[in-house]
Amino acid sequence: MEFRQIRYALSVAKERSFTKAAKRLNISQSAVSEQVRLLEEEIGFPLFRRASRGIEVTERGRTFLYEAERVVGDLLSLSDTARRLKGTLSDTLTIGMGSGMAQIFMPRLFRNLNETLPGVRLEVLTAPTKNIFNELHEERIDAGLAIESDPDWVPTGLIVERLTAAEMALIVHPKHPLARARQPVDVGRLLAEPIIMSELTIGYGQVVMSLFTDLGIRPNILAIADNIETMKVIVQSGKGIAIVPRASAGNEIELGALKALSIAPARSVALSLFRRRQPLSRRKESFLAALRDALKD
Repeated sequence: MEFRQIRYALSVAKERSFTKAAKRLNISQSAVSEQVRLLEEEIGFPLFRRASRGIEVTERGRTFLYEAERVVGDLLSLSDTARRLKGTLSDTLTIGMGSGMAQIFMPRLFRNLNETLPGVRLEVLTAPTKNIFNELHEERIDAGLAIESDPDWVPTGLIVERLTAAEMALIVHPKHPLARARQPVDVGRLLAEPIIMSELTIGYGQVVMSLFTDLGIRPNILAIADNIETMKVIVQSGKGIAIVPRASAGNEIELGALKALSIAPARSVALSLFRRRQPLSRRKESFLAALRDALKD
């Protein structure tokens, strides 16, 4: 039984497809199929069966692959141990962060970073939600911080843990007529306002679109930006409005560069930690647990 055979089988289980697993592993499909076949011959039972929706894991295969994930995690832990014994300066934890989340999460994390993640170097990637999911799926980051999205848009093999909730608010230029409102602004009143949006089918954009479509109307979209920082700058120019998590514009609101208003109907979004289902090394699992605890309400 070879380590690569286990890796290939775990990839097939994750992708529910030999073709997708081969693409992810950057090898031919025939090589994946052959190594999985050899593994099945050695263990004496099939790991997969064909179904109408692709490949399914057999009952015995599910138990075997669950234990296989644990074994892979142990091997990765050995790699960590060897690196420390060799004198590598620090461990690295790579996280992806959806746009607009720095103001929400970074103060929490860096308040006691040395105690939370001692000896760990953080690598932080800021990207749209769709890119965060892709980076996780391709194993280029260890975890992602993003808004909870429609399950149909979340790649298979990712799991989610809710961290906190954030109120969605209307942001406008301080001199915009809406800035004088004393009551929550009815979303229906925004029909003619030029609005700045983000990704329309996932993340904040999906939430904002639903505010309008639930009322049977379509927003007057002036521009679509892939990050909240750009959206805020456009609003500060006085050329449009936007609906974003209030906390993501806290600094600009405090400085008077933007005015935030509650909306009706009120809407909150869940901000969550996303990770791959398969285990990481024990040390990285402990880092992720510490990260989760530091960021969770």
